[in-house]
Amino acid sequence: MRKGGITLKILEAVSDLAINTIDLFEVFLSVGYGASYGKFQYELSKKQRERDQKSIEREMKNKAKQNYYNLIYQLKRGGLIEEKEKNNKKFFIITKKGKGKLSFLKKQHKESLPEVSYSSEENNKFIIFIFDIPEKEKRKRDWLREVLKKLGLKMIQKSVWIGKTKIPKEFLDDLFKLKIIDYVEIFEITKAGSLKNLV
Repeated sequence: MRKGGITLKILEAVSDLAINTIDLFEVFLSVGYGASYGKFQYELSKKQRERDQKSIEREMKNKAKQNYYNLIYQLKRGGLIEEKEKNNKKFFIITKKGKGKLSFLKKQHKESLPEVSYSSEENNKFIIFIFDIPEKEKRKRDWLREVLKKLGLKMIQKSVWIGKTKIPKEFLDDLFKLKIIDYVEIFEITKAGSLKNLV
């Protein structure tokens, strides 16, 4: 390499980018004194990409840690958990208030209904959807009507809906999970005009 060649590489790299001094030194050692500018630039860019990726990961980790500490602070402040110490080791215990909150959240989660957004696909045959859900399951009945509306079916009566829409499998799976499939009947009108029972 001509005299001043490596100096040229470094100065060009620094002029093009904001160079981390550690990156510059590590690349200089790895590529060797006689490496071309292209090789030098490639390795330097690679090193900086790696450093940027680590920086992003570190930032995400710090953010997750901060979110964790914020949550713990809120739980302690709300009297849901307490911090104890035994044998120089700190640990958390759930309080009576916390147990009450836990039971409430479990019940809420158990009773939560699926999202009403299912992917709908047009059908070339008419579908008739009939249901007779008991009054005690009113929330599920209201949810079902909202789903049928979103799927593009039209209400003939409150419990009778019709439309040219394929019934998504995920929707049927949720009917099973909600234990209301036994209250539902789905028919398809064939070309001959007869009704074919789908569910």
